[in-house]
Amino acid sequence: MTGPTAAGPLVGIRVVEIATFIAAPGGTHLLASQGAEVIKVEDMVVGDPLRMFGSSRGGMSGWFANLNAGKRSLCMDIASEAGREVMADLLATADVFVQAYRPGVAERLGIGEADLRKRNPNIIYVSISGFGRDGPYSNRPAYDAVIQAWTGIAAVQGGDGEPQFVRSFVPDKVTSLTWTQAVCAALFNRERTGEGEHVELSLLDAAVSFMWPDSMMEQVVLADDADHRPNPLYGYKLLGCRDGYVAVMPLTDGQWKSVADAFDRPDLLTDPRFAEAGSRAAHFSEMLDALGDVVADVARDVVVERLIAADVPVAPALRPDEVATDVQVQHTGVIREVDHPIVGRIRQNRPAALFAAGTPELRHAVERGTDTDAILAELGRTPDSIAELRSAGIVK
Repeated sequence: MTGPTAAGPLVGIRVVEIATFIAAPGGTHLLASQGAEVIKVEDMVVGDPLRMFGSSRGGMSGWFANLNAGKRSLCMDIASEAGREVMADLLATADVFVQAYRPGVAERLGIGEADLRKRNPNIIYVSISGFGRDGPYSNRPAYDAVIQAWTGIAAVQGGDGEPQFVRSFVPDKVTSLTWTQAVCAALFNRERTGEGEHVELSLLDAAVSFMWPDSMMEQVVLADDADHRPNPLYGYKLLGCRDGYVAVMPLTDGQWKSVADAFDRPDLLTDPRFAEAGSRAAHFSEMLDALGDVVADVARDVVVERLIAADVPVAPALRPDEVATDVQVQHTGVIREVDHPIVGRIRQNRPAALFAAGTPELRHAVERGTDTDAILAELGRTPDSIAELRSAGIVK
């Protein structure tokens, strides 16, 4: 894994990223995993702070090592006149540019959409913001926690109790998936028409759109005479066993009968609340409570074994330290152990989507500025001019 291999449907596509943390870098990592060349432009002072979050070694966190694998790194002061000239030359060669500044900042730096189209009219330009280009919140800072609170995600997790965060950066990652899908659509359209595109999105819009169909389903149908029912997701719960927890979801009549048979509980079939699928849906939370009573004194793995044998949807609630060693996870290879030259031995996730034509073998995430000289040389800078930029503190 010393360098990228030419594989994947996006081979030949150059992506330039100026962003930190997750919403943009997560998407560029995904594009790299599909064959794109990704150049990550970082500042001269800190670069991407994600290097510092979580377990780390040699100045690089495992989080950064996973999310920035497959990228090249250019370290440069883009606010300087010389840095702007280099950026202009670099972006003239790009197919996609993604930035995650607050509205107006890219324009002040001379890398707004209109600036880029003067030399690269067909570029796919991506603008990511917290709350959108305009509106009453447009200039506010936003991180994942802020968006989880503002979009109702935390309230949904808390149900009837106190709001709770999802302990995963869901808005950031949903934003990543949303803009990368939009970019692929824009690239496809460019192949047909030759026209570039400006893809704009906010963490707020991406999170609301993601949550709305199911988590907010009780807010959808507005007619007073509609059959209004509580959101069944508020009844979602794990069932406590003797030594752990399980998720059980017997939605069909056949699966419900199989649960009753597996635990010798015929009373589950005669209870009018659970007699058929419609009544179980109406008493969803009570159904899970009844199942909880069934499995409370049984070992977790025994519950799983019995219900798997009965062809009932079930899973153990694996702890984080159990996931990588799960036999199916090991079989698919979605998590593998690799040796990183800086961080050492790490567990790394591969892309979930595989292509029959091949999937690139990504290079390791690198130190800030590792590829500065090579990228500048590709842009026509001579060794002497690169040395001058470095001595002037423009690049690293």
